[in-house]
Amino acid sequence: MNCLVVLVAGLILSASPGTCLQCYSCTASPQRCVDNTVICTGEQQCFHGVVMAEGVTTYQAGCLLPADCKIQPNIEGVKASINCCNTDLCNASDQVKLSLLLFLPLVSVWFAIFM
Repeated sequence: MNCLVVLVAGLILSASPGTCLQCYSCTASPQRCVDNTVICTGEQQCFHGVVMAEGVTTYQAGCLLPADCKIQPNIEGVKASINCCNTDLCNASDQVKLSLLLFLPLVSVWFAIFM
């Protein structure tokens, strides 16, 4: 019974409520974007972009359509990356976030070790 309670609690905590996604937002900032927020519309996701050119790093964050998240800019002399995610304020940085797909194997390992 305890196993079932832990599993259900984990599933509830990893689900994202509602359809309005809140994301950090900035344009061409010299620092990571964690001050301003925006509400995405429709199918948009949060994104976090990093551009490095001539020794200068700038950050950008906000909302993008999923198709635009797959675009990786290719400009000579410029290194740029775009990462998208779909939970509230998940675009604070380019760190990997725990997802439902990762949660289930971790729970299985935990049960195998401690049960």
